[in-house]
Amino acid sequence: MVTETQHRTLIDECKAWYDQLTTYRTKLNTLKNELYYFAPGKTEQDTLIGIEHFHNQFHIQLINIHDLKHEIKHHVVEAERHPNFGHRIPHHYIKDKLDMLLGDLDKLEEDFHNFIKQ
Repeated sequence: MVTETQHRTLIDECKAWYDQLTTYRTKLNTLKNELYYFAPGKTEQDTLIGIEHFHNQFHIQLINIHDLKHEIKHHVVEAERHPNFGHRIPHHYIKDKLDMLLGDLDKLEEDFHNFIKQ
């Protein structure tokens, strides 16, 4: 059984995660724009491969952010509908997915900035 305080904490934490993912989505779109400014005129094969790699990664990670935001939103709806029961998707499972995704996104940003500085 979940107390009202635990329930409210769960929902507030989910909303904070959702906002954090929104911030990362904005950051990824900014990185994508940086790539578009960097790419014109580049002809070296390794550079072109890197440009394609980062373009693809930004697209994939934007999809991953979208999917996790959707999962969080569904988790909140389920928690609001059934506050006294366990949830189909455990809260800690979503937290683990969030932590892993944010780590991947931070690494992608670091790798991208190293790439464009070369």
